[in-house]
Amino acid sequence: MQTTNERLELWKKKCSEFQNGVLSRVAYCKKHKIPKSTLNYWFQKVRKLEKTLALVEVKPTSVPSSECRLTIVVADRYRMEIGGCLDSQLSAELVRVLESIQ
Repeated sequence: MQTTNERLELWKKKCSEFQNGVLSRVAYCKKHKIPKSTLNYWFQKVRKLEKTLALVEVKPTSVPSSECRLTIVVADRYRMEIGGCLDSQLSAELVRVLESIQ
């Protein structure tokens, strides 16, 4: 039996294959014996997931020369290291962005 992640990866691949192909949605579903509603469901689910996992660029207005370093680990999957100290406004914005990731 497939795990949730395996099923998601399988449908990511199928959605990408459909999107990069030349077949219409109906023709693709017919060829691969997939109900159109199923492809529609997974297509929306994959797109929504990719939007929530998108990277967000944070641009500091100035970078102090001190040797501060910030490391952020999200769900043991993503690691971000930032050299230089962050001012309070940029730190608050970074926290808001991280909290919006679901």
